[in-house]
Amino acid sequence: MNLGILKYINFNSLIGEIGIVWEDKTFILKQVLLPELSTRKQNYGNIRYSGVILETNPDKIIYDYMSRIKDVILGKNVSFDIDSFDFSDLTDFQQAVLRKQSEIPYGKVTSYKMLAKLVGKPRSARPVANVLSTNPFPLVIPCHRTVRSDWTVGGYAGSNDSYYKQFLLESEGIEIKKGIISKDYRYPMEEFESDKILKSD
Repeated sequence: MNLGILKYINFNSLIGEIGIVWEDKTFILKQVLLPELSTRKQNYGNIRYSGVILETNPDKIIYDYMSRIKDVILGKNVSFDIDSFDFSDLTDFQQAVLRKQSEIPYGKVTSYKMLAKLVGKPRSARPVANVLSTNPFPLVIPCHRTVRSDWTVGGYAGSNDSYYKQFLLESEGIEIKKGIISKDYRYPMEEFESDKILKSD
């Protein structure tokens, strides 16, 4: 099988330089890179692949990715085709977590504990958090929509800093009071879960 080469481009956004890596023949997305918090610039050392070629004149498909990623950062409701992402280097558990994460609705937030339940591994809140901390597709798989079990925002993309995460959540209109996600934005709503338990008794 004659696979294409991997290409990379970075572009400016409201939070700094975003990078994306893709396979040039299939346009399969390989990685999305956030800017370094201290500089708002790209760190090329964070690219997971070797031999990646910088692209300066990308196809319109890549321009569309860039445009939609910018829209995510602006707080717009954007969807992506998860089947166009490369999950081949991930374990079954990592894939399950990221696929379920992609289903968390726009403008809603879940917790690591709840996400663990949603993937059928209720005792795996910490492993779920670890998967999201190394999400190769931040922004396009919206891991910012999952927070700590006490509903505090917590860190983002492997960092303890919550700046990007809180920025993205507030851009979606999610209310955060004293660092805690307001109840109306929690998913699934605790009241809904309580109703289900009562009905099943």
